Amino acid sequence: MKDRNIILSYFPVTRASLLSNIFRLRGNGSLQSIEQNNTAAVWVGKMRLILGVMCFVGLVSAWSGCCAWGFINVEVRYQEYYCCFGWRHNGNEVCNIPICPYDCGGSRGSCTSPGVCRCNAGYTGTYCTTVPTDKAYYPSIEQSTMDLGYYHQVKGMLIYNMTIDSAMSTDDVETFWTNRRDANRMNFTFQSIFSPSALNFPSRPDYILQHAFGITKADVNVRVTNLNNGEKYSKVLVCNGVSRDYPVKEQLYRCEKSIDDFNIRFDSGDTYSVTFRAENGGFRILNNNGVKQYYTGRSTTRKIDLKFDTEIPYHCTEKNECTNPVSDMMSVQNDVIVTTDPIQISWKGWKDQLSKVARYALEVFELEKGGDGTLKEPYTDLVPNPVPITIREFNETTEGGTHSFTYQPNKPGVYSCILEINDRANSSAYVRRFVIYDPISKVTSDKSHPFYATSGNSQANYEWQNINPNNFTFTWENHFLNELHENGNFLAHIRLFPASLDDGGDRTGYKNIPDKYDDREGTRSRDAIPNERGIIKYDVAYNIGKDQSSPPTYQYRNHRSTSIEISENQNLQDGNSFSVWVKAYDILGNTKEERFVLHYDSSKPAVSSTKLRKNVGEDKMDFTSSVHILGASDPHSGVKRIKYRFKAQSTKTVVGEYEYLNPSRDVSYCNRNPCDSNLPTGESFGKTIDLPFSNCYAMNVSDVSTETVTMEMDVYNSAGLFISRSVQ
Repeated sequence: MKDRNIILSYFPVTRASLLSNIFRLRGNGSLQSIEQNNTAAVWVGKMRLILGVMCFVGLVSAWSGCCAWGFINVEVRYQEYYCCFGWRHNGNEVCNIPICPYDCGGSRGSCTSPGVCRCNAGYTGTYCTTVPTDKAYYPSIEQSTMDLGYYHQVKGMLIYNMTIDSAMSTDDVETFWTNRRDANRMNFTFQSIFSPSALNFPSRPDYILQHAFGITKADVNVRVTNLNNGEKYSKVLVCNGVSRDYPVKEQLYRCEKSIDDFNIRFDSGDTYSVTFRAENGGFRILNNNGVKQYYTGRSTTRKIDLKFDTEIPYHCTEKNECTNPVSDMMSVQNDVIVTTDPIQISWKGWKDQLSKVARYALEVFELEKGGDGTLKEPYTDLVPNPVPITIREFNETTEGGTHSFTYQPNKPGVYSCILEINDRANSSAYVRRFVIYDPISKVTSDKSHPFYATSGNSQANYEWQNINPNNFTFTWENHFLNELHENGNFLAHIRLFPASLDDGGDRTGYKNIPDKYDDREGTRSRDAIPNERGIIKYDVAYNIGKDQSSPPTYQYRNHRSTSIEISENQNLQDGNSFSVWVKAYDILGNTKEERFVLHYDSSKPAVSSTKLRKNVGEDKMDFTSSVHILGASDPHSGVKRIKYRFKAQSTKTVVGEYEYLNPSRDVSYCNRNPCDSNLPTGESFGKTIDLPFSNCYAMNVSDVSTETVTMEMDVYNSAGLFISRSVQ
């Protein structure tokens, strides 16, 4: 709605009309609007009125005429609503009715937008005012509808129904594709009209006594042909209510027919053709002899071709129809995404022999863990066809054309991309691809599952080896992990997509993904990716020595096991070290590297002498004694601990086992006392040891007042080897 300025002009009027105008003046001095049009805004205009000054004659009050007159300007304020150019309203001030010249010929057409007409059949021209010469004398078919449906006898209900009309088809033929081959109800309706009055015939001559001209015949022709145009069925349904003697004119003639005994099976490639035909004609009776003569009429047809295609689309690789390079039925540019880059999906080369590919629909799902440790789309028994995260449709413009789609997930996960390839008959093929999107995770290690040398001595925490100086074994089972991938089953087997979607007819579970269209390529396919805790491979390096922070080279690359046995031609000597590096990889290429240093010592420690010192506490009631050990030494690994126990000689009874850890000494200590220094571990241990113990340890072995108690000692080096000594 817009507004506009309205200018009102008033001219000198008679006295009576002047009085009428004066009486319309409101009490506030404004003039009531005489014209009550709807306006869009308030406007102020000038109105010129003629006001006469009335004179009185004599003592009697009477009008005798105007003594004086003149013009005055009166301000008038009022509203007028009006529509934009080309539009009008029906009184509700909603400007939604377009305006066309000549009203599009009245009943000959309809106005679709300002100045644009859509002509009914039989009329042409910009404004539907022209009757084509070649169409002027033909009847017009205003409606031609076919209803095709399937009624389920057991369920007692109509499963589906298709309604197709061909009246507005530009080439008089409406072609429609379907994959439904089980129709058993067929109804046909069409309406036709012929208006002789629109032809501007001359007046009836005197020699014609009577005449009639209109629609005289109508029928529906039904025909079924196969792919090679061989006829499988043919039937003509004749419409009632018209004839040459009783033509229908100037009004719609309606014909309704049906087929109830159709028993022909539709096959892929068949065409079900329905032709609606209306013919005009009539008669005249001559005045001189009363003979009835019949006109030869003309007929108009409209046609519906319902074509059947029950085959699903296929990819060009299946029939060797691809052009170089070979097309991908569907591909993900990088099916493991480790940055914030979005997922790039593309496809091409899809074809359909009969109805051709019409559209594509791409669904994206985030996979979730199944109860058996697999991955699946978020379907359940109650949700057989889950709602995707996103869905996008694409129209096919060129057979086998290239299409692409970009999707940006909002969180890490394994995503399923399902592409529907749909032909014009509504048959679909489905293809599936997977992608891992993860810009945040990393490889870590679990200290509860250590990386260690299985060839090492367990008594030395597996850090020292005592035998086979040129063969070493290591394990890192469950040590490295990608926590996000482990918890989310990112590398697990992906289930088959369950067949879903029924159309109530002969198609059950038509949304399915056969193995040939499922993801069997790339890094993240349907198959499980061998891994341990999200780690897929390892690089392993080794070198003699303990000082290298990084490996000079990796002798084993893409190692799949979590353990390894290494043979080194150069035998280790006591006191040598052997370094091993393991670099763990996840599916995204993230890594974590750790080193383990194994030391070698095959010789036992030595002890020079042991001496028992009784009651060495400051208070004789302290009941503390000690064993003074001299020459406790191992130059390759040092004496690190002593395990000792007390045994009663009379009963051979042992009570308790105790351990003493020889403290590692610093340089200051070792400068004053003899030490095993510069050991492979970087530790230093004193060679003189005072081993303290409580006298109660010895007294607990017997209830008699006198007993001989032996204190047995195992003196260990850092490599876990020991010698035994004892005192009584």
